Amino acid sequence: MRTLLKTKKIIQVIHYIVSCLDNIDKIKIIKLIYLADKYHCIHYGRTVTRDDYYAMRLGPVASTVKNVLDLDEISLSSPEYEYATKLIEKSGYDIYSYITKNKEQLDYDMLSESDIEALDFVINCFGNKTNFELSEYTHKYPEWYQHEELFEKQPNARGDIELFELVSLINNDDPIGEGLTSEQIEQSKLMLIGDFS
Repeated sequence: MRTLLKTKKIIQVIHYIVSCLDNIDKIKIIKLIYLADKYHCIHYGRTVTRDDYYAMRLGPVASTVKNVLDLDEISLSSPEYEYATKLIEKSGYDIYSYITKNKEQLDYDMLSESDIEALDFVINCFGNKTNFELSEYTHKYPEWYQHEELFEKQPNARGDIELFELVSLINNDDPIGEGLTSEQIEQSKLMLIGDFS
């Protein structure tokens, strides 16, 4: 269930990413937030956004993140839309890049230290990758590729992703799990399985 506080936090996450990277578009923002949520799940047993995830043809997608990036008055409540348009706006017609507004006035009061850590990690590790590279990279994770056959039959379909499924690595060299033992990663998964909020 979506709440105004959850959406405000997601808007601050988007603002943070857009303020750190130039000429960033919707697909790249969605990918980076997914990777930040994944990092935070693996390291701390919860996502940054607490958003619901779906596997779609181009990779995992957080539903509220997508709604906010659409900046659509129909998919957002009035307070959500007002807060979003106060901080971010679309620029351009074809690529739908985003720019930040009121950057100097925002203190990211909804983001914890570990949230910022996860965002900084993905910006530094993946921020220079193209949309295509990020899409290809996210397709390596089991929470997406378990649905791959679905998209071959129905390109516009979507499959549910449970949050505990985000606690997965591509291999032992996956930078998202760097520095953690398999026991620590398993503990994070157990925390998510028990988290019904």
